[in-house]
Amino acid sequence: MLYLEFKMEILKPFGPPLYKNNITINEIDKINNYIDDVLIIDEKKKKELDASNSLVGKVREEIFIEKEFLEKDLLKIIGPHINKYLISCNYKFHELINIDSCWVVRQYESEYNPVHSHNGDVSGVLYLKFPQKRESEKDGSISFINSPNFFLNRGYITLVPEVGSIFLFPSYVLHTVYPIRKNKEERRCIAFNASLKPSPQI
Repeated sequence: MLYLEFKMEILKPFGPPLYKNNITINEIDKINNYIDDVLIIDEKKKKELDASNSLVGKVREEIFIEKEFLEKDLLKIIGPHINKYLISCNYKFHELINIDSCWVVRQYESEYNPVHSHNGDVSGVLYLKFPQKRESEKDGSISFINSPNFFLNRGYITLVPEVGSIFLFPSYVLHTVYPIRKNKEERRCIAFNASLKPSPQI
């Protein structure tokens, strides 16, 4: 059985901390199999779940994840990472995590995501496919932006994903995804927004 080498990091290039880690090969396969065998093979379902009109991405295909798969399978993968992120940032463990929205982004040559932010408390992106051959390091990468660059102040950070990478960040943090040039391969990721529900009062 193959395992990815886990390297959890809390990145602090500016004020809001960012979370970087990996999911397992089995988790990658489970999500990709759902997308390939359930979500995109059914043209009617794909059309009903089309997310492209409600998102800012200049991307051909963005599809909402079905609630059943989200609650039964995906939350079990995402939830523990959200809690690791919260605890690493000196926040409390949170039992009640709600995934408000979640969608797959299938990005191809010349497509991109302009600078934008999300809703919720914690947002994330989880990479399932990523082109190996690229014109430059920046192609297909993601930049998180906090402020303009000043002397001794780093205003942004650009991260190059790998298959299995998961990045978490406060939902208000601006970010952008660069286009891939001269490459026909798919760059596939899951993006999501999560909110932390208050614990019930006893």
